[in-house]
Amino acid sequence: MTTRTPAAVRDGRLGAVQEKGGGQPADSSSKIPAPGMEVGAISSDDAGPNWARAPKAHTEVSIVISSRRTKGLLGLIALMTVVFMAAVACGEEATPVVVEKIVEVEKIVEVEVPVEVEKVVEVKVPVEVEKVVEKEVEKIVEKEVEVLITPTPTPKETIIFADLNWDSAQTQNRIIAYIFEQGYGYPVDYVFGGTIPMWTGLINNDVQIYMEAWLPNMQDIWDAAAKEGQFVPVGKSLADNWQSMFVVPTYVIDANPGLKSVTDLPDYKDLFVTPDSNGKARLVTCIPGWKCEIINSEKIVAYGLEDVVELTNPGSGAALAASIRGAYEKGEAWLGYYWGPTQIAAELDLTILEEPAYSDACWAADKGCAYPTSTVHIAVHPSLSARAPEIIEFLRNWDFGAGEYVAVATWMSDNDATFEEAAIWYLTEKEAVWIPMLPADIGGKVLAALAKE
Repeated sequence: MTTRTPAAVRDGRLGAVQEKGGGQPADSSSKIPAPGMEVGAISSDDAGPNWARAPKAHTEVSIVISSRRTKGLLGLIALMTVVFMAAVACGEEATPVVVEKIVEVEKIVEVEVPVEVEKVVEVKVPVEVEKVVEKEVEKIVEKEVEVLITPTPTPKETIIFADLNWDSAQTQNRIIAYIFEQGYGYPVDYVFGGTIPMWTGLINNDVQIYMEAWLPNMQDIWDAAAKEGQFVPVGKSLADNWQSMFVVPTYVIDANPGLKSVTDLPDYKDLFVTPDSNGKARLVTCIPGWKCEIINSEKIVAYGLEDVVELTNPGSGAALAASIRGAYEKGEAWLGYYWGPTQIAAELDLTILEEPAYSDACWAADKGCAYPTSTVHIAVHPSLSARAPEIIEFLRNWDFGAGEYVAVATWMSDNDATFEEAAIWYLTEKEAVWIPMLPADIGGKVLAALAKE
């Protein structure tokens, strides 16, 4: 049997075989694809009878030749082709051959594999840039300087004293005025006058301080003004005082022991007769303008002595003092009004003629009795309550007794001093007496002023 090899095989041009509806040829005259003809595309028109009887087998064979086993596969394919062609050439009925094709396929599969990727992200981070700007700045420095300026105090109003016309009142005025000026800073002034005119001045605010209001001598005008609220009582002074209109030197009593009372005067009037007394006993009465001037006149009437006694006005306190001192120095008889505490009363030995004892009834009726022991009051104008309350407080503490006044009066007489000089002497020598009456700071200012005197 002759085996036929297809021309395509013999030529070595087999790359792919494709059978479509073909069968085995009936005889050796079956057409073989000519060279150049595409193997695997044999139509049914070209096939012979035997081809027609062969079962239709439409087989598509795809051979993928791996580059790694190309030679082995070619050899296998060639062998299979030879066997197949031999069977056809022998005219045997074609038996379907199952060819086990081992095809190595390189399969590329796209698989999602989780991959941990280090992701580098470029992030723009804002960077804070310090921008230095040089600026020329004009620096204006305002310097606040604290200047301590002592404010000029508002000038204080002047305080005016009723400069009553007797020594104790004027002495107290000068002592207190020095304290007002040097301690409290108040300017001061004085208006000279008697009891009644100065009391009127106080009511009218012509004066603001009245240091010695003797009661009950001026009880009626005191009570009337108090009822109207025209003054403010603030204190007292000159305790242990006395007064009488029938005072004689003790040496006269010693020479006339029968002269003991007012009722004895008719029998001893000749002792006191002077050329100007009209044949009556000369009695030097109270200072003009004092309330006691009126009282003494009433007493003469009450005792029935109008024909026995001639009242003589001394004219002033100084004249009164000179009158009694002159008579005393000469050893002459003298009859008249005097009071204490005073320098005269302290220095001279005097005796008071007896009178009926004081009673309110007697005094209210006709004053035919002795003077009562007086209370000496300090009165101020109400305006001081508002403009100088510290002054009122000081005067409430003021204490100036009979002993203090007598000491000042004696020094003044011995040194022929003025009231102002006597005031400085008292404040210097009697510091322990007055300094407790003042606040510490005020007292210190007064002492500082005294140190410069």
